Amino acid sequence: MHLPMLHISSRAREFPYDEDPLQLGTVEGRDWIPWLADREAQMVRAQNRIPELSATSLFLAALGSEVTHFALLGGLFSAYDRETALSLAGVVLPSVTINQFVKARFRFPRPPSEAMHPWAFVAPGDYTFPSGHAQNSVALGVFLALKAKRLWVRMVGLTMATTIPLSRVYLGVHYPRDVVVGVALGVGTVAGVGYLEKPFKEWWVRMPRGPRGFTFLFGCSIAGLLTGTPLSAFPLGVAGGLAVGHDFSGQQRFRLDQPTRRQRLMQAVVGTGTVMATGMAVRPLLKRETPASGVLAGTLVGIALTFGVPVTTNLVKRLHYWRKDRKKVKQSRKKRVR
Repeated sequence: MHLPMLHISSRAREFPYDEDPLQLGTVEGRDWIPWLADREAQMVRAQNRIPELSATSLFLAALGSEVTHFALLGGLFSAYDRETALSLAGVVLPSVTINQFVKARFRFPRPPSEAMHPWAFVAPGDYTFPSGHAQNSVALGVFLALKAKRLWVRMVGLTMATTIPLSRVYLGVHYPRDVVVGVALGVGTVAGVGYLEKPFKEWWVRMPRGPRGFTFLFGCSIAGLLTGTPLSAFPLGVAGGLAVGHDFSGQQRFRLDQPTRRQRLMQAVVGTGTVMATGMAVRPLLKRETPASGVLAGTLVGIALTFGVPVTTNLVKRLHYWRKDRKKVKQSRKKRVR
């Protein structure tokens, strides 16, 4: 997982924490679709790089990383409406889960280091199939293209879904095979979420507040443990934490009162900072490299998104209003003295 705040940087090439409770086995060292995983072609592409395209591809790599997606969720939960943020999380989190689960089962090696751009970040021990950047960016991009109301947001989504996957091949960190399968899984994730969205919402409305959140968290925790790897269990824990935090905070409690653009920007900064701080705090849990620790760390991040971020934002707003009222009181006292 390409998360500076959550990345397990010390893990070895093998997956010592991969328990494989479902007994699915692994596929190692086999090249499927060999003409899309050609090492020599990868070396040729590396020799023909252009500085301008390299800089653009590195920017796209940062834009398509999981840390950017989590930062975006923090900003949406604090400065925008919660329904949109939850819908976005409903696409991003399954995509990350599926990608990390498939990577743990298909342990295909990365392209040779000589073919990679020297500034391209690759997590130690992270396998190549399928491309996480390609899958997650396509899932997010297609979601924006289908759900966004504004045309420019739709265009941004389509641009992300096309350019970020291509940048992974250009930087030499993935074979075309990895990107093609990642794109297919990203589109499949959006389709699956769209199919399950209506029955899930109907179940959510029928269930009483409180038990529904913990029921969903329990289901996500069991699924996370069954994946056998913390990097798949983590986003499932985030999903469960979102449900519990959503019930704790309530739908109306932290509704924004038509803030100005400046206030909305400040709230987004506060929300993003809260999520990043929570991510840094849960790093010791992820370093334990067990599915249980991954679920627990994800749950804390999810609760921070739906409960901690609104609470922090609300406290900042109340502090702003308190200072504003104090200023009015001082001005009125000065007028009386005069």
